[in-house]
Amino acid sequence: MIAMQSQIEILFKEYHKNRNIQLTLEQFIYIASLFPSLLVCMADGKLDKEEWEGIMLITDNLAEDYAAENLAINEEELARTFRVEFRYLIDNLEKWDKKFLNALREHIQENHNEKEFVSETMHLFANIPDGISSSEQNTIDELSKRLSLEY
Repeated sequence: MIAMQSQIEILFKEYHKNRNIQLTLEQFIYIASLFPSLLVCMADGKLDKEEWEGIMLITDNLAEDYAAENLAINEEELARTFRVEFRYLIDNLEKWDKKFLNALREHIQENHNEKEFVSETMHLFANIPDGISSSEQNTIDELSKRLSLEY
């Protein structure tokens, strides 16, 4: 019997064809989980320097975690890959918006911890640099509803 692919796996394959990235599915899922935070960062139409610094910090932390689990991973290269992909996604939000959100919604549907991660990172990024603006709060509210983050 053939197992059905999840939306996140299908998205990963499509994204990989477009970007030819050297990421695992697990690493890509982290990118997808942070995608709503990118939308929050861009709620006011621009990416502030402090928001980009927050993205760089989280990419460094993700790369460090993966390198600690697998010594064959080059931490700096992985962090750079994450940053390049986040920059690409910010520059191409309209192209990937629906696909990422639909796949993420399915992926986190039954996982309280992943829902909490998505929600907390959206709030974390919204607080950079001066607290949560009304446009950021509206974006968080819309995304929370769309992703069924109420738990």
